[in-house]
Amino acid sequence: MNPLSRPSFRGLLAGQVVSIAGDRFNYLALVSLLTAHAARAGHGPEGALALLAWAMLAPALVLSPWAGAVVDRLPLVRVLVWTDLARALVVAAIPLAYAATGSSAGVYALIALAFALNCFFLPARSALPPHLVDAPSLAWANALLVLGGVLATLVGTALGGPLVDRFGPAPALWLDALTYLVSVLCLATLLFQGVDGRVPRAPHEVRHPLREARAGWALLSRSAEARAPVIASVMTWVAGGVLHVAGTAHVLGGSAKVSGLGFLIAALAVGAALGSWWTLARPRPAHGLALALARGLFGAGIGLACFASARGGVAMALAAFLTGIFAAPVFFLSETAIQEAVPEGARARVFSARDFLARAAFLLTTAVTAPAVARFGTSVPIAATGAGMAVLGAITLFRRR
Repeated sequence: MNPLSRPSFRGLLAGQVVSIAGDRFNYLALVSLLTAHAARAGHGPEGALALLAWAMLAPALVLSPWAGAVVDRLPLVRVLVWTDLARALVVAAIPLAYAATGSSAGVYALIALAFALNCFFLPARSALPPHLVDAPSLAWANALLVLGGVLATLVGTALGGPLVDRFGPAPALWLDALTYLVSVLCLATLLFQGVDGRVPRAPHEVRHPLREARAGWALLSRSAEARAPVIASVMTWVAGGVLHVAGTAHVLGGSAKVSGLGFLIAALAVGAALGSWWTLARPRPAHGLALALARGLFGAGIGLACFASARGGVAMALAAFLTGIFAAPVFFLSETAIQEAVPEGARARVFSARDFLARAAFLLTTAVTAPAVARFGTSVPIAATGAGMAVLGAITLFRRR
């Protein structure tokens, strides 16, 4: 069945498209605000971008190991609604805090709070699609969510860069807060349709979140079917950490204007749309999803190598487009593979474990990349990451065959 024929899935998709578009405004606004703040202090952008990554992802190191066990005990839709409502309030407070203090410390604290809420939102969202569509439609549903994110990225970056450069970061952050409220309304429609994503449990069952969290980690360590897509997903976060520091500096070239960065993200998004369509149009690989994941990792690595050597906006856009073609299928195929491999009632725990590993890898990567950029420039870390992705893709392909 077409996932779009399900009203509950359309509600989830609409909420995600709107809030992801707002997130593009958010990211570009934060890059502009913190880069300009660092420039006024006489510093380059690398340190501020690395601190931004820590503020965004460090909460996952504390919360994600056990947050999924809590989410598995709760109605998934209500988790999404309440966390989105809280994120709207937190994001709206960021420009107010900076205007009141002139310090970046409050900005980093509020960013960390918003991403602490993410630690509960993300595993709930990843665990929800099997409650909305049947098993044969699951890959299409995940692909549509990725494509919705692509559309949102195109809109958000096309409008966000010029908006931030023209009016400053504050209006963009307030618009992002508004998109969270729209997402709350979209997600609330699932509740009116009688969908809350609750997993039935026996009345006598005793719940121990930490014990359940350990069970989720044990399941991940035992199941090769779940472990392989988690590794692929973590590798994309490693690449994201390098691009967050070295890639952003590579594009900005010492400027605080983010329109060029938005243009590159849009080119990546167009490639992601094409890659998603091409992957779904092909028959499912005989060896499951592993071959498609291997192909995506290898091609994305080649795209990053091209980006590292690119000079000028057109060459960078072509490299970003190529990277998007191969990287997007890795996202939704790994999501589908985990949903298929993990039983109902344990999915949020495994997704939460994946989020912990991915964000830990991201933070470690940003910590290493900032001094590497200062020592070797922007191209070397990006090229090395592309080589690592290509090697992992080749290893995955070899082991599967």
